Amino acid sequence: MTFLSIIKKRKLVEEYEKKEPSSDEIKIFEEFLKEIKTLLENIGIKFVFIENGWGKENIFKNRVSHMGNLILAPSYIALFSEIKEGYLLNTAYILEQVILKAVELNIGSCWLLVEKDADGLKRDLEIDVQKELVAMIALGYPKMHVHYTDRGESSRISMHDFIFKDEWGKTICYEELKTMGTGKALHNLRLAPSWTNLQPWRLIIHNDQVILTVGGKDISRKYLLLDAGVMMLYMEKFFKEASFSARWSIYKEELDGDFSEYSIPSEYRIIGTLHI
Repeated sequence: MTFLSIIKKRKLVEEYEKKEPSSDEIKIFEEFLKEIKTLLENIGIKFVFIENGWGKENIFKNRVSHMGNLILAPSYIALFSEIKEGYLLNTAYILEQVILKAVELNIGSCWLLVEKDADGLKRDLEIDVQKELVAMIALGYPKMHVHYTDRGESSRISMHDFIFKDEWGKTICYEELKTMGTGKALHNLRLAPSWTNLQPWRLIIHNDQVILTVGGKDISRKYLLLDAGVMMLYMEKFFKEASFSARWSIYKEELDGDFSEYSIPSEYRIIGTLHI
């Protein structure tokens, strides 16, 4: 199954049957988590399976949500992380892989963020892990049958607004991207998910590198970094599927210096460079 075919089946599930995933499915996830790729290897993480979500409603309430909504499911995969620079990028990059694995297994899933009182949440769940509980993925069988259909493009950002050549605002035609061999990968990247579909990413192509930026007015730093982490996974996957090397360098202002030649607006932040 190609990466594109997987993400076209990706769908948010908010209501679940009161039926746990099978033991075989849980074992598949357990093995998958042992080998899951991280974005930043210097950030320690740990996964914990949480069962019987319906019995934990009072524990989750006002602490964990999907865009303010409490999602009750049979099972959850919780991600605990060291709080270091880049941990939100790393969290999103990792947990989006869990979402896509669930798609492959025809299991419903949903992102959940720990909004507050992470220490109280750990205590009430009786989980003794010396890391921060950052986010969880709900897992289970959808309460109603989910009809997976190709993700439409009518609500997606246009290529001209999404991808620039050499500097901000300088558009590049699709035929030129095809000649460079990057057209299909970049076109498909428009299907990447983002919080409330704000699509805050912008890319600048310069020689053999693609610079990822995120920004926009009235979008919190937390959501921008999570969206960036998801996009980093999708960029890497699509470019590797197109036979590019696809290696990330995370931007650090004190080390990487001046990016002024790209004329990036002040409300956008540089996340990193994908070397292709």
